[in-house]
Amino acid sequence: MLLILDGNNLAWAGFHALRRPLKADTPERKERAALLGLAQAVFGILVRAGEPPDGRAGQGRLLGPGGPGSVRGLVVAFDEGRPVRRRELYPAYQTGRESDPMFIENEPYVLAAVGTFCELAEGLPIEILRGTNTEADDLIAAKALGADGAVRVASTDRDFLQLVDERVSIYSPVKKVVVTAADFAEHAAPRDAAGVPVVFPRERYLDFRAASGDSSDDLPGVPGMGALTAARLLSEAPLDAFLDDPSLASRVLGRRNTKLEDALASGEARAIVARNRSLMDLRAAATRYSDLRPYVHAGSWEPARLERWFVEQRPFGIEREAVMGAMERLAEATASGGRG
Repeated sequence: MLLILDGNNLAWAGFHALRRPLKADTPERKERAALLGLAQAVFGILVRAGEPPDGRAGQGRLLGPGGPGSVRGLVVAFDEGRPVRRRELYPAYQTGRESDPMFIENEPYVLAAVGTFCELAEGLPIEILRGTNTEADDLIAAKALGADGAVRVASTDRDFLQLVDERVSIYSPVKKVVVTAADFAEHAAPRDAAGVPVVFPRERYLDFRAASGDSSDDLPGVPGMGALTAARLLSEAPLDAFLDDPSLASRVLGRRNTKLEDALASGEARAIVARNRSLMDLRAAATRYSDLRPYVHAGSWEPARLERWFVEQRPFGIEREAVMGAMERLAEATASGGRG
């Protein structure tokens, strides 16, 4: 299996998880919290071969029989700069976080930790994917779709669910679940007031996101089209059917939704969906990166370098022997042509 990790996503999650335990109230401690949080995530996911912790020990019992041996490559992708291409299409894209004082205050420390990790990765048998003013999402999609064999992407970003198929699965580190084609509906479909999932075809997931929007990226959806409404409509017909015939929505829902009907009839819904598709479609974005070589920084396995890092950083929550063993096996796999 090829593991592809969403580096900035993991770094921020790690920073928030360790900030209080490490009493990160100085620049040095904040950077250390982000670095250790990122390292815990990357090393833990590698040792568990992309599986969730089982809760028995440490990070969830990092030592797993046979698990690490199944990993043929590890890629960590990072954002760098700002999402220039998408902001050319929609200037408000991801601007909300830049007006958040918590984000602005701590971004320099998280980015410094990312830089330090990338330096460490030069001595690890892994690949770093990164490009100036390039989003990791696009690089991850290009890598996953262009690889042979099984791929597992680790991220809490739900946009990656559009890539799920018989070959590509998604590991969500916060929810500690793996989403596959077999259980896609269980994890991706919204639930009604009774807790029942409103299931729609997996191939319509992109349109589900385009119609309902994504507040984390400051992308509004179609007026009157929340997640449940979008799921109910898409369970019955493709999204374009409702754009072509605005009266179809009320027939499917069995009730009037004036806000939605007005958006469909006026053409506003069509414009929003077209914009959101262009911003969210990772398969289309991946075609922009048919050659990833300019973005790849491949490390060379230097065990002593990682050993020194353990001594210098004194990380907690990371089992050194398990990590060193997993790295040795990964080095053997990549040396024999395992990187995908």
